Amino acid sequence: MIGISITACSTNKAEVNNEQSVKFSAPSTCEQSKVVAAFDAQVKGSKYVPTDWQPSEGTDLFDAINNGGIACSYGIQVAEVGGTILWANNSNGLWDKKEKQWLADGQQLVDLPGLDEDKALMLKEGSTAADEMHVWGVNVLYKGVWIQLNASFLQNIDEAMPIIKSAIDSLVTS
Repeated sequence: MIGISITACSTNKAEVNNEQSVKFSAPSTCEQSKVVAAFDAQVKGSKYVPTDWQPSEGTDLFDAINNGGIACSYGIQVAEVGGTILWANNSNGLWDKKEKQWLADGQQLVDLPGLDEDKALMLKEGSTAADEMHVWGVNVLYKGVWIQLNASFLQNIDEAMPIIKSAIDSLVTS
């Protein structure tokens, strides 16, 4: 008797198609428990801080909100310590328009550790020798959603990654 062993390697097309059909979009509410927890891990007592935005035309805030996005602040309001996250769907070439301006303003392309982002640009201003920087920010394009994080207490990407990941975890999937 002769035994035959047949083995094959293939890709499960159902899994590939399912992964490609997942659509990500910006959340519709600022009350994101994972984001609050990520801020609280770095700034004890952080919570969502409701804000009555009145953005000026031409700002990132204006462009995000007028593209169906939201802007949410988290931290300790009375201490004026915290940060803001913008979420907006990348429609009508929004990212490409903003990227040109960010690069002209001195932001640099970066690769975020442990994240498979489409693109990321970082802005860093202020003195790194100080305990608190004036502004630290990053713009991330992740699966068709623009996420911007700005915070007064962050010093580098490694410190920001838990908050960035919580912002991504807050995206709506369909």
